[in-house]
Amino acid sequence: MSALNVGQQIHDFRVDAFLKSMYGYEQTYLATSVQEEHKKVLLKLYDVMEFPSRQLSEGGTLMEGNIRNEMYHWFAPIHLYDTVLLDGKEYHCLVREYIESKRLSDLLAEGKRYSWDEAMPIIHQVLNGLSCLHRQERAIIHNDMTPRNILLYESREHETKVYIIGTGHLSYRRSGVASFPTDDLNPWYRAPETYTGMYDEQSDLFSVGALLYEMLTGKAPWQTELPDCSCDTRLYKKIVKKAREAELLFPEELMLTDEQQNTLKKALALDYEKRYYNVEAFKKGLDGEIAVVEKTPPIPVEQENASSWDEKIKKQTGNGFADVAGMEEVKQIFYKDILFLLKNKEKVERYKLKIPNGTLLYGPPGCGKTYIAEKFAQESGLNFMMVKASDLGSIYIHGMQGKIAELFDEAEKKAPTVICFDEFDAMVPDRSRMDNVGQSGEVNEFLSQLNNCAERGIFVIGTSNRPDRIDPAVLRTGRIDKLIYIPLPDKEARKSLFVFQLRDRWCEETIDCEILADKTAGYVASDITFIVNETALAAAMKDIPISQELLMDEIGNARQSVNKEQIEVYESMYARLESGRIEERRRIGFAAYK
Repeated sequence: MSALNVGQQIHDFRVDAFLKSMYGYEQTYLATSVQEEHKKVLLKLYDVMEFPSRQLSEGGTLMEGNIRNEMYHWFAPIHLYDTVLLDGKEYHCLVREYIESKRLSDLLAEGKRYSWDEAMPIIHQVLNGLSCLHRQERAIIHNDMTPRNILLYESREHETKVYIIGTGHLSYRRSGVASFPTDDLNPWYRAPETYTGMYDEQSDLFSVGALLYEMLTGKAPWQTELPDCSCDTRLYKKIVKKAREAELLFPEELMLTDEQQNTLKKALALDYEKRYYNVEAFKKGLDGEIAVVEKTPPIPVEQENASSWDEKIKKQTGNGFADVAGMEEVKQIFYKDILFLLKNKEKVERYKLKIPNGTLLYGPPGCGKTYIAEKFAQESGLNFMMVKASDLGSIYIHGMQGKIAELFDEAEKKAPTVICFDEFDAMVPDRSRMDNVGQSGEVNEFLSQLNNCAERGIFVIGTSNRPDRIDPAVLRTGRIDKLIYIPLPDKEARKSLFVFQLRDRWCEETIDCEILADKTAGYVASDITFIVNETALAAAMKDIPISQELLMDEIGNARQSVNKEQIEVYESMYARLESGRIEERRRIGFAAYK
C-alpha cells in the first residue's frame, strides 16, 4: 500500500504517480515541483522502522544522502533529504532530480553496440563518477554498476553525458555480510569476492570492466543462460563460477588490439590481486599509459608475504595527543595502562606487570575512535599499522587465516608494535549468527592470534560502532582486555573542538566558542568539523573572515548525525558491556578531527 496519493503534496513537491515498491520498506514516486512546474523529480520514501539499520551511514542517514554537491556532475542532484511523518509512520524522504535520458541497458537491448573508441568517453565518465564516491573520507562503494544504472543524455554541446543511478546499494567497504539486498544484483557483474561478502573499490572496477565488455559484445563476460529460480543466489554463484573457468573470449569482429584485450582481461581478473587497484590505474590502462601484459611471472610466496605487511608497519609522525581536544581520561588510560608498559620492558619484568593485549574503542559513529587510535600511534612512537576490512579483502578468496597469521608474525618481528583494526566488528563477527563456515575459521584465527599477544610485543586496538556484533570470545580478558566507551562530547569538549577547529583560520576576534558549544548539544565531533569547514568555505567565497554569525547560520542548517534513539541503543550497549553497572557513567571528553 502506497503512503502517498496522486495529487498529495509533500514539502514543495506534488505526487504525479506511484512507480514502484521494493523490499517492503522503499516506495518511489514521480512528482513535480510546486515552485517550478516544469521540474520533474523522483520522490523516495523509506520506512524508518522497517529500513535495515546496517544500510545507514555512520551518521544514521541514508547512504544516498551522502551524494554531495561536488558529485552532481555524475549523479542526479538531490533537492531534499528529510524525515516526514505520514499517518503516524516516520519515513526517510529523498527527492532527486528526474533526468530525461535513456538507460544504457535499453540501448544494448535494442542492439546498440559500441566500438572501443565510442565506449571510451562513457567509461571514463563512469570511472570519474566512481572516483567521487571512492575518494570520500570514508570510501563509498556503488555495488551495482551495470547498464541499467547508467543514464545517457545529450548535452547542449551535443556530447553524450552520463548520470549514474542505482544508488540504493551504496555502502562503505564491507567484509562479511552485505549491508544491502543482494538478490537483485546482476550475477555476471559481480566480482568473485562479493560472493564471499567482500565489497570494495576493486569490486566496483570489476563491474566497470564487465560494463565495457557488454558495450563491445552485447553480452556480459562469460554470460550464459540462467534458470528462472527466483534469484537463487547460491545456484547463480555455482553457475557463474563454472562459466568463469573458461577463457574470456573476444570475437574477431571487435578488432581489438592485444593491448586493449589485455586491459579488459586485467579489469576482469578473477584474482583480486591482479586487477586494477583504483580508478586512476584503470583509466591509465584504458589510455595506454600503463603497459599491460597478458601473463606476468608469479611473485614467490616468500616475497609476496614480505612486502604484504612489512612496508605498512612503521612509525607514525605527527603531534599525537596534542591534536586531541579534551579526552583527558582516555589519554590517561593510554599513558598509564599501555604506553608506560610497552615502553618500559625492564620495569614490567622487575614488577611482574601484565601488559594488556588490547583495547576496544566503541561508541556512536563520528566520535573520533579511529582518529584517537591514529594519534595514539603518533604519541607512542611505536611501530604501527592501521588495518581496514578492505586490506584483508582478497584474503577471503585465498585464505584469510594465513594472512592474519602473517600480519601478527610481521608485527612480532618489529615489536613493540601497535595494530589498529578499524571496524573490528566486520572482521570478527559473532559466529553464532554465521552461515559461512569459512568465515568462522577466520574468527578462530583471530582468537588464536589475540591470545596473550602482548607477550609477543603486540598491542591491539579495535574500533567499532557495533560492539554487539563482535564475537563474545574476542572481548574476553586475555584478548581484548579494556573496553573504552567514546560518547558524544559534553559542552566542554564541544567548546574545545570549536577552539581546535578554528585555530589558524582567518576569524573575527568576537567568536564565542562557549555559545557555539551551547548550541551544538548532541552533535558529534565530525558534525562540528563539518560545521566549521562549511562556514570556512562560505566565508572564503565572500572573502570575509569567519564570524559568529556565519557559524550560527551553519549550525542552524546542520543536521545531527546521531539521533536520540541511536544514543539510547549505545547507552544500552555500554550497560551490557560494563557488566550491568548502573551508576552514572562519567563523560570522558572528546577527540578533534582535523
